[in-house]
Amino acid sequence: MLIYIHTAGRPDKQTTLKSFSPELIKRTRLVVQDAEKDRYYKFPNVVVLPGDIDRLSPTRQWILENAESNKFVMMDDDLTFAFRTFSSGTKLHKAELDNVAVMFHEIETALDHHIHVGVSAREGNNRVKADFKEIARMMRLLAYDKQKVLDTGAKFDRIDTKQDFDMTLQLLRKGYKNLVFYKYAHNQSGSNARGGCSVYRNPEMMDRCSNELAALHPDFVKVVEKYTKTSWGGGIRTDVRIAWKKAYESYTQS
Repeated sequence: MLIYIHTAGRPDKQTTLKSFSPELIKRTRLVVQDAEKDRYYKFPNVVVLPGDIDRLSPTRQWILENAESNKFVMMDDDLTFAFRTFSSGTKLHKAELDNVAVMFHEIETALDHHIHVGVSAREGNNRVKADFKEIARMMRLLAYDKQKVLDTGAKFDRIDTKQDFDMTLQLLRKGYKNLVFYKYAHNQSGSNARGGCSVYRNPEMMDRCSNELAALHPDFVKVVEKYTKTSWGGGIRTDVRIAWKKAYESYTQS
């Protein structure tokens, strides 16, 4: 299994890589835009996107189509990780290199039985006491069985943002349960930090894409307004509420 970290504007700050052991780094590819390829000269295993790709949705679609291993993970470049111990219940502890290595091993094994696999975000992790859950939200860290996903015809590049939610909904509606690990969690420093999607993403785009996602999945996505303290500088923002289980059940009932 290979790991793809899509990155932009952050050649001097690769947070996700700091959690990887030397062995994991050997299995990792940094996916960079053509215009920035010279800025990443110090990293091994750099993969350069075609020159016309400069946004996340087509980047994720390109990785899906061009991954060099059938089992693969694609993920953000600014993640940190945590894990639960047997005795700590839902309390999370900072993950060390060996914990992260075990996490990826479990992801690889899970792909034997599920064509899409994820890891819980830190926010909301304590709401699920079990080690894992089927039919759940996936974001930031996404693992796939390449050929089986391609065979479904599902795509990442239908909308400019929230393409991870769109992909999960497409696969659920085609009858494929996902599996999301809650014994592990990932965290992100904050929305719209310098680099990455912040170059083009703004509240207006997020609003538009929320409505586009709802139009693609009208029975399962509801556009809502949420108040946040930190994301996008705080305040009211447009978001979505998604009925993941209902989306999967729509296939079983059809």
